[in-house]
Amino acid sequence: MKGLHTQVALLLKQLLELEKCGLYEEALAYLQDIWEDTSVLPNVEEFDVRAGAELLLRCGSLIGFHGHNKQIRNAQETSKNLLTEAHRRFLEICEPEKIAECENYLALAYWRTGELVEAETWVESALTYDLPALHNTRIHSHLVKSLIYLSAGRYDDIVTNSRKVENDFLKCGDAFLSGSFCTNLGLALKNLGRTTEALKNFELAAYYHRKSGHQIYLGTVENNLAQLYKTENRFSKAHASINNATKIFKKIKDRTREGFSLDTKAGIYLAEGKYADALKTSEKAINILKKSENTAYLVESYATKVNALLYLDDFSAATFCLFEAVNIAKEKISEAVAKKLVREFEITMQEKNSAVINEIFSEEELDGENLELILPPSIAHYNKLQGVWIKSNLFEHIGLVKDSLAVVVNEKVKRGDLIALAELSDDAVTCGFYDADFGIVCLEGANSELQLFDEKDVRIIGKIIGVCRKGKDSDGKMIVDPIDI
Repeated sequence: MKGLHTQVALLLKQLLELEKCGLYEEALAYLQDIWEDTSVLPNVEEFDVRAGAELLLRCGSLIGFHGHNKQIRNAQETSKNLLTEAHRRFLEICEPEKIAECENYLALAYWRTGELVEAETWVESALTYDLPALHNTRIHSHLVKSLIYLSAGRYDDIVTNSRKVENDFLKCGDAFLSGSFCTNLGLALKNLGRTTEALKNFELAAYYHRKSGHQIYLGTVENNLAQLYKTENRFSKAHASINNATKIFKKIKDRTREGFSLDTKAGIYLAEGKYADALKTSEKAINILKKSENTAYLVESYATKVNALLYLDDFSAATFCLFEAVNIAKEKISEAVAKKLVREFEITMQEKNSAVINEIFSEEELDGENLELILPPSIAHYNKLQGVWIKSNLFEHIGLVKDSLAVVVNEKVKRGDLIALAELSDDAVTCGFYDADFGIVCLEGANSELQLFDEKDVRIIGKIIGVCRKGKDSDGKMIVDPIDI
């Protein structure tokens, strides 16, 4: 750290170490001599140009992280101003690695306020400087870029980019950076449905963050594990993980992430069909996140609340809530995110109102589709099997998850059986618990919702006895699990 006084050099080193452990408030306490009032710029006039720029950089990065966690109003604007000034000073003395470091942190500040276009512009600029592949600033640029891509839903891009730089992260020897890399890659894989790979990355992330001592990011890994368990319908594990995450965030007083963890818990309740609990928990999340500058988290919590209201049949409240979320997204994030909220609303409405299954396969057609099934002993004796692709989440709570293949046996059904039927007019297929009387067929769905059909207008396909989710054996044959109701 040529040109810096030894005492200042030691201070800067200590500040960076505290930042990488997530101890932002403790780091800021060391700066009180030059920055007692964080609403104004720190006083660095007594230092030379490089030392002053370096101190402005550390102040900017720390207030950005600290303000995000503690929901300090205008903290990100303060961070941007400090980093912009540090950036200007480093440009004057032509230090590419420090210029790139400022741009990484500027990208993070814009990401926190949901300004993803500006965030990506800054990180792409940071990547233009000629730095070694294993330089911490270059490694950090890749990390920030993946974070921005996560918010934009560009999961395939994250996986593609991560594979190119994975060895660099593993070789860099920085537990904080390696842990964050594994977290972001795990999130992308989870969202792409690659749960086994995602779980491996989350476990690695937890290992690295235990080494780094970064409690915030360790809590984030627990949050991610909870979301992963939710997708696999392992709800008890999901609740245990998210409770761990919330406990960590409460302990370290990270209000923003506490709010986001509550949104995750609300999502778990949604998946379980516990809509009242989901609504109550999402409202707690929103009340916390309204005080945060992270509009992306807030919008996600509004979307969770919208879904809970829809499933509670409060359409007017759901529409009003959607309107609020769309306005925030358009103003603070992007038009694309606002449109995505509307599309997701429409999809949820369709799923709620109909458990339509688009494709039906006879036993012969199953063979034609190269869908070879492995049946468990309890249902292996059945003949004349058919298959239907499940295209809704209405029966997720009993194992019929979206995009799974339900196995149907063509035999006489009785009251209470879970069945599939087809409407003769358009071959639309619906499933539910069967009842019939006086020429009326009744299907009971999720939340005890009833669908009534004239028995002359439908064809009973049969009783659902098993389901194949995504499991296959080494030969590619689909593993069927029995439906246990």
